[in-house]
Amino acid sequence: MVRTAKPVQELVKPAPEREPQGRSVFNESMSLERIRKLVNLALDQEGTPEGETAMRLARDLMLERNVELSQLGVDERERVDPFTRSRLELGGRAHWRCKLLSLVARHCECVAGWTSGGAGSLYGRKSSVEVAEYLFVVLLRQLCLERAAFIAALPDPDAEDIGRRTRDFCQTALLALSTRFEHLRGAEAPESTALVRQASRGLGTWMERSGHALSKEPPFGFSYDEAGYRAGYRLPLVEAVEG
Repeated sequence: MVRTAKPVQELVKPAPEREPQGRSVFNESMSLERIRKLVNLALDQEGTPEGETAMRLARDLMLERNVELSQLGVDERERVDPFTRSRLELGGRAHWRCKLLSLVARHCECVAGWTSGGAGSLYGRKSSVEVAEYLFVVLLRQLCLERAAFIAALPDPDAEDIGRRTRDFCQTALLALSTRFEHLRGAEAPESTALVRQASRGLGTWMERSGHALSKEPPFGFSYDEAGYRAGYRLPLVEAVEG
């Protein structure tokens, strides 16, 4: 059965009329849902004109969302887009899962935390946390598929060797992902970067006042794996959900 994606035009609705008496016109849940639908369409139609258009439109919506939030007053910003904590499961206790969460959080101007039991948390503006959580889920799903394919291709090694090689594979894939994040941040328009960083100001103070204390992550050693680095560049990093 062939699934037919909705035309991009159906996912982009006209902007709502400005409400009277200085009220914000930013509909946060609607905006995020439109971005998610466009991202899903971009992934489903990757490499096609439809997919490229979806990515571009989602990117435009994301920038518009940041601009609208930046125009709110301090009190209204705290009401519409407050600092928050979101809990999520990492799917396992492997260090690379924690590292992925940390990379995504940093890219979205959030803070990540986790426990030894495989539970994670994201701290930041509600809008940024939601985008970071969605991006983490997409990347985690794809990296797990890459990891499974890598294990299946190994020439029947013992269990200890599988564990070591898959750790190196995943950690190197995240090294490639980190490089891609850095390049994308460097290519962003200065005004867009400034808006996101401005929104995250005060996060540390909020976490301290709310009793969210985190310890620093110790270094984690691994050996470079060429297959892992290539896999890191195959991860579906859609520009629409960045920054």
